[in-house]
Amino acid sequence: MKKRILLAGLCALALSIWPESSAAEADNGLPTIADARMLSPFGGRANVSPNGKRIVFVGKTYGDAYELEIATGKLRNLTAGFPHQGIMRIQYLPSGDFLVTAPRILAGANTRAHLEMWVLAKDLERGLQPLGEQVFEGIANSKRRNLIAWTMIEPEMAQGENWQLGFARPTKRYVAEVRVVDGMASLANKREIMPGLPEQCRFIEPQDFRANDSELVYSCMGFTAGGGILISVMGNSIAEDRNVTYYRKEGEYNEVEGIAPDGSWAAVECGKQEAKGLPELDICRLELEHGGSMTRLVRGVVPGSTSDISNPVVTPDGKSLIFQRSDSAAPDIGEGYGIYILPLGP
Repeated sequence: MKKRILLAGLCALALSIWPESSAAEADNGLPTIADARMLSPFGGRANVSPNGKRIVFVGKTYGDAYELEIATGKLRNLTAGFPHQGIMRIQYLPSGDFLVTAPRILAGANTRAHLEMWVLAKDLERGLQPLGEQVFEGIANSKRRNLIAWTMIEPEMAQGENWQLGFARPTKRYVAEVRVVDGMASLANKREIMPGLPEQCRFIEPQDFRANDSELVYSCMGFTAGGGILISVMGNSIAEDRNVTYYRKEGEYNEVEGIAPDGSWAAVECGKQEAKGLPELDICRLELEHGGSMTRLVRGVVPGSTSDISNPVVTPDGKSLIFQRSDSAAPDIGEGYGIYILPLGP
């Protein structure tokens, strides 16, 4: 999810600039969305099944969640059979059940600061089961076991406050295991992690685990010396609470999304940060090592248009990217308008 939404909510912190298009520097030979295969003409925030055969996604923000079989295009609505207030995100758990981010009460745009975590059992027979925890933005989800990490605004924001101010409020970070026994869901072994953020981070969004779940990879939102926003890629060795910077460069916007199955690299929303304009980002490959190298994979910018691409995830075989078509002018930040798959080559 692109952090370009912060400008309005964080004016008091003098965050006054956003990344502009990186089209001028994009290699003409890079693939674009035109080279990808459309999986769905609608929807976004896709997540790939552990076996790589299916994806789940939301049809629209606070809409229904769907599952699609990649090979055949067969689609099923996962949430039409029970009442809910709309789905923001849905992810596969290694158990085959689904981890869902959704509101208990839908109350306009500021609902985004009051989302909760739920489980949808794979048999779809019980509807959404609450885990009793709020979450702000994305959830890291292990590919090995039902282990998750998330950020929570504490204390909770008031219902009427602009949700974007959540990035400037105190937060805490947690890990826990999701247990589903006889179809009934609960959290176990919840504990706080990263009690103090690195000095360069004002807020972090957990993205994924790697190194046998010993490390959490995350996006760090911080500031430049001139008061602008700087999004960088970092990791935290959980047991030692030790942080490492994988990529941080003033003048650039880099938000980590999907991680390769072996944990060696990540797909990153990447772009150039200028003094004005909305970000139109490409997709890059970042080697997950200290000061790792960055290589552009897909050109997302469409010259003369607000259309772009975002939310890339890597398939479990490491051979393809799945991403969504986005629009930098969309009223709902992070909204997807179709899902695509692109082979990464031999």
